[in-house]
Amino acid sequence: MNIGITISLLEENESLWTNGIKLNAIYLQKTLTELGYNVYLLNVGGDVQSPYHGKVVWDEKMFPIYNYVEKEKETDLLIMLGATFPDTDILKFKANDKRKKVIKYICGNNYFNDALSSMFKRSPETGYNQELDEVWFVPQQDVLNREYYRILHNVPADKVRPVPFVWDPIFLDAISAKYTTLDTEPAEANIVLPIYIPGKSNKEKQLICFEPNMDVQKFHMINLLIAEDYMRMGGEFKKLNIMCGKEIIKNNYYISVIKNTRIFNADPIKLNYLPRLVAVDAFAQLTDVVLAHQHQNPLNYSYLDALYLQFPLVHNASMIKDAGYYYEGNSIGSGARQLKQAMDNHDNNIEEYNERSQSVLTRYTAYNEEMLETYQMLIENTMGIKDHIIGTAYDWKTNLYK
Repeated sequence: MNIGITISLLEENESLWTNGIKLNAIYLQKTLTELGYNVYLLNVGGDVQSPYHGKVVWDEKMFPIYNYVEKEKETDLLIMLGATFPDTDILKFKANDKRKKVIKYICGNNYFNDALSSMFKRSPETGYNQELDEVWFVPQQDVLNREYYRILHNVPADKVRPVPFVWDPIFLDAISAKYTTLDTEPAEANIVLPIYIPGKSNKEKQLICFEPNMDVQKFHMINLLIAEDYMRMGGEFKKLNIMCGKEIIKNNYYISVIKNTRIFNADPIKLNYLPRLVAVDAFAQLTDVVLAHQHQNPLNYSYLDALYLQFPLVHNASMIKDAGYYYEGNSIGSGARQLKQAMDNHDNNIEEYNERSQSVLTRYTAYNEEMLETYQMLIENTMGIKDHIIGTAYDWKTNLYK
């Protein structure tokens, strides 16, 4: 079976780390390839054209990529993930073979995005297809979006579902290699590896948060207040590095919110507002503890990356509450106590912490054979090959269905 997954390249050699959408497409491609399908990326962006050798930052032999028009006719299953077509193009895709199917795979929180754009005119327009065979979405969007998609895409309830979340360390390993392929030992070259290194005193440790600060789903404010509360408890640290914060610190309203906190007025300065950086570089240079907060988005690549690189992760992501240092909801006090636990005791429990992390990470990778089997059953159902009975209630503990 030939499966095409859409992406949209805006420029040559785009970074994989600007957002999660290309990573999601490639991780899904890798997962479905494990099942024996012929899976490839389909670029629908007009700014970058085939051949793609030297134009993408991944191995195009390992992760093949073509222009959509090159593979349209021979593609059996089209998964619209990184780019979406209008209904006219979906009908055209199916016109030469009625057995062809189209799945919309949604990675973002459309309910939140639509609300913000509708109220604040952030985007010119959007649209919801009416000719889809199924709608799949990442499981962290289930609460707000399952019924939302059912109505707006006009699909039966059993054709809209969360699907197992996929993640892989392949690109983390590749980009981390630059720290370990030098002629000299890292210590001799004065290079800090992108992995947690124990032994620092608390007052020398750097905290970091990776929230993109584009909306309320992933905004750093609770992280800042957790660090503030930790300071009030007598806790020490060197810096709180706020990624994607270069613009927000210019906002006078934002400053008026935090201007009376100890952390804002600390001397020497403890708040460090930075642009978006490559995650591995930030882990290597700016990180001892990761502070994380989300609202209705309890599963994110940056959290899994942090766990993989063995950093203490203080977070409120309920879908990985069995890893890291978990606090619930917006409980700043609980978060501060978990931060204190991580700062004071993490070095004494590293082995147990990493074992828990590994167990959690495995459920999102190809090592989870039941996840692979689930994807195979989903595809066989979609294509009418077999009629598997599959639940629709997602189980975060297994990354499968109940």
